[in-house]
Amino acid sequence: MKSLLSAIKTQLQTDLTYVRDSDVFVTEDEHLIPASVKFPAVALKDGGIVNTWQTNKSCEQELGVRVTAYAQILKPEESIMGAQGVLVVVEDIVGSLINDNLGISSIYWALPTAEDASEFFGDEEEMIQRKTVVFLYKRQKNI
Repeated sequence: MKSLLSAIKTQLQTDLTYVRDSDVFVTEDEHLIPASVKFPAVALKDGGIVNTWQTNKSCEQELGVRVTAYAQILKPEESIMGAQGVLVVVEDIVGSLINDNLGISSIYWALPTAEDASEFFGDEEEMIQRKTVVFLYKRQKNI
């Protein structure tokens, strides 16, 4: 999972040119945003792993990764539908990661499996919109 998160981070830092490299980060919790982050931003969170054991001493692994786009709410609708709103950022994330094994030879499947609805969170000082897309990666692993 560590190498997968690292590869996704590098890929998104390269492809999402309107997001600063330091604003693509691995997070412990999708509700926590480092104080130094500027918007738009993207957080990566490890998801679950499902192992399916094969009879040939191998294991198929399904690795989930939650990728969350954040936008600061400054004007009505802009944080959702604006040029760097969460719908656009998630669309760009999907375009960057879909069917890409990220240079990891054991991965043979990479597709988005779900998207959460965009949602508001924050307080009276900072209002943020976020949207999460869940990617599922499949790989074969020998035991």
